[in-house]
Amino acid sequence: MNYLSRVLLLFIASIAISVAARAQDKIYKADGGVIEARVKKVEPAAVVYKRFDNQDGPEYTILKKEVIKIVYQNGTTDYFETHSQRGEHTKGEGGKSGSAKNGKDAKKRFGDNFLSITPAAYSVSVDGSMNDVGIGICYERLLDKHGHIGLNLPILMSFTSNKDFNNYFYSYSGSGYTNYSGSYHSVFFMPGVKFYPATNRERVRYSLGLSLFCNFGSEPLGVYNENTGSPYDTYHYSMFGLMLSNSINITATRHFYMAIDLASGIPFSDNRHSNYDAILAGLAGPFIQFGFKVGYRY
Repeated sequence: MNYLSRVLLLFIASIAISVAARAQDKIYKADGGVIEARVKKVEPAAVVYKRFDNQDGPEYTILKKEVIKIVYQNGTTDYFETHSQRGEHTKGEGGKSGSAKNGKDAKKRFGDNFLSITPAAYSVSVDGSMNDVGIGICYERLLDKHGHIGLNLPILMSFTSNKDFNNYFYSYSGSGYTNYSGSYHSVFFMPGVKFYPATNRERVRYSLGLSLFCNFGSEPLGVYNENTGSPYDTYHYSMFGLMLSNSINITATRHFYMAIDLASGIPFSDNRHSNYDAILAGLAGPFIQFGFKVGYRY
């Protein structure tokens, strides 16, 4: 065999190897792995395949949620949704479904659940009867496919400031005016809904919220009514109403979430000392509440 014949055979062999290598399907997994396979069928929830190096062997199954894409031997590609990737699909080359961005992976969609803490909050009322810092926890769940509507369940504990009582120094049993101070607190329950104009795929989103609030707290009895019992006894009050909130929500990473909230509340029922001293019975002072949240998104 002369030199030219050997070169020709080598060239033919290299083409055959190249064709054989291309004649396999590749399954790209969400964890970064790649399976060289012969895909038999794609079911609604799984992909059935045989190993490329053992095509006479058994069939294997992998869940579609564990697969990012399949590159077929003819060069076409199927893109699939994973737990973190739920994009709209369009038809790609050869009739195969592909991503909506010309073969690029669909933009990631973040989790629908938020579990966060509020390490810093501040509540202040128009009438000066609330000047309180606080801490809290919150759970939120997005309810629709695109994440426009969320169910919000925050709880906030506020620590009553002595400034709350500055304008309420009552005379008790002729002993002169009493300056009240001590350890008092209140708890806010604020279940509500939030509306996000942007979709769930955006890292920074604005939201508008509406919620009911229930506030239960304590203060010195003498602040509420100097004519009943000892002024240093504890008086327990409640407050109910509506709250309108504005939030900037930031998903910094896949799971790290933070938000800045600014809300205004209007009490419909209020028996704090501010209501007791109001000129009109039943008049309740509105308040503003600021909070900063950090948490986990999943």
